[in-house]
Amino acid sequence: MNLPAFSSCNRARNATAHRANWLTRLDAICVLLLIAYFLHFALAARHGGFREDEMMNLGICWRAGALKSLLANMAFWKLFYIPGGALYDLPLYLYRPGGALYYLPLYHFFDLDPLPYRIAQISILALTIPIAYYLARLLASCRSLAFVAVLAFCYHPYVANLVFVGAFIYDVLCGFFYLAALTYYVHLREQDICLGPVQLLIFLLLYVLALDSKEMAVTLPVIILIYEFLKAPRWADCKAFLWWSVCYATPLLVAGAVTAVYLYGKVYSTGFLTRLDPYRPRYSWHQFVASNATFLNELFFGSNAISLKTFWILWVAVFIYAVFRRDRMVRLMAVWVVIVPLPIAFLLPIRGGGCLYLLLFGWAMIVAKVACDLIALVSRLFMFFGQRVAVDRKTEAISETHHRGAAGDAPILGILRATAGKTPGWTIRIVLVTVLAVSFAFFTDWQNRRLRTVPNLLGVGEKVSHVIAAFDSLNLRPAPHSTVLLKPDEQLFQNKWHPLFIASLVWNDHSLQIGIDKLNELTPDQLAKVDYIISLSEFRADVVRSPRIRGSD
Repeated sequence: MNLPAFSSCNRARNATAHRANWLTRLDAICVLLLIAYFLHFALAARHGGFREDEMMNLGICWRAGALKSLLANMAFWKLFYIPGGALYDLPLYLYRPGGALYYLPLYHFFDLDPLPYRIAQISILALTIPIAYYLARLLASCRSLAFVAVLAFCYHPYVANLVFVGAFIYDVLCGFFYLAALTYYVHLREQDICLGPVQLLIFLLLYVLALDSKEMAVTLPVIILIYEFLKAPRWADCKAFLWWSVCYATPLLVAGAVTAVYLYGKVYSTGFLTRLDPYRPRYSWHQFVASNATFLNELFFGSNAISLKTFWILWVAVFIYAVFRRDRMVRLMAVWVVIVPLPIAFLLPIRGGGCLYLLLFGWAMIVAKVACDLIALVSRLFMFFGQRVAVDRKTEAISETHHRGAAGDAPILGILRATAGKTPGWTIRIVLVTVLAVSFAFFTDWQNRRLRTVPNLLGVGEKVSHVIAAFDSLNLRPAPHSTVLLKPDEQLFQNKWHPLFIASLVWNDHSLQIGIDKLNELTPDQLAKVDYIISLSEFRADVVRSPRIRGSD
């Protein structure tokens, strides 16, 4: 190779590397802007407390302990029975062991201080943003689309309990691991890499963690199957199809087998959630349609404006758009918004809020694609009419100038037409995307204030905080292996067992036997053997009986 050719090749490589570095920095800037936007809304959640059912979730994980929780995460298909530690028979089950990976370390180091829990929850949601952004970039190959989609996905006022309510940590963890598993898989497949044993193991680990967090994750193998069918080329013959099946469908078959084992173990286990009325599916077409219409009302700020008829129109429009647009991402997301909500679509009462986290991603991608298509159309129209106006005006100016000949006019006209055709369309698109993003951010902030999201959700954990403070005010540490009877003056929580979980977590002693008065009647013999009797209200706790008081008597 001669020296000029070598220098030219070297310059080309340097220019390519420089462009790649610049685009990487641009992606980093986009992600940082998205995280800053999310934190603008989310940081207020650090002042939140514990919701009552969060005490039950944490109490069950604490009762199970670290070893059994770790085993439950590994044996994801089993439902682990946990002794209740009550004066009466209180059966507990570790339904979603993934929550223990979050709760137990925080409880070990920070006890019942809610601030570290809220910071951890916000941090997990913030870590989901770059994952979602990279997934959107992989699927859409468009930076502006990914930015707009994740802007709509990272914070939504109707899904804000993901940020402010600790009981939704299962949805947060499921969303994080679900998107991480899908992003990892798509990252490899977009490079035409067939998953090897180690890569398959990493993918399955992320998937199992999503399953351990919440049942919503069972849809992941179906989404990947649709992705593979949309990505696959047309097979020339049966041999090509078989080769594709062996090379690329094997991970799907393994993930499908994992899902089948999980569903069988969970559905047919004693005490699983489907045996409880709020978690028992009601399979009917009307329930499916009504649930999805409700989901859309929340995600599109509809306030019940989206009727069943409007829902059908919107769904049909999405599928028509996906068919005629011939875009793989749009077709995948059209299936996504049908498949992903299936685990909750047949439940009553109809779910909403944080349960729609994964569904929100699909609709955000579709809406962002429509918006970017409209922006591209507007920019092309702007360039076209701008070119026509510029050429017409300058042509008129030249035609009025008669001192030059026709031979001199032709080159000038050609230069003017070429200059007018070089209107920077990317500049127009950037301006329009920026206007759209800023407008949406202001709209979200307005909705957030209109719905009073922050004050309403921050007030959720007040009663739990008061009861914890009441227990702390006793300055009491019951002796190991003691029996404690709580006598609430009123029903403090919807679930009458919640004071038991709060007391267990405040004292942090697995040997204690704690009961609640009137839930089960104690015999006079049993009542006489109780070591501690504590009266309890929201703001006050008093020791009615203790070994010290009994000794003084």
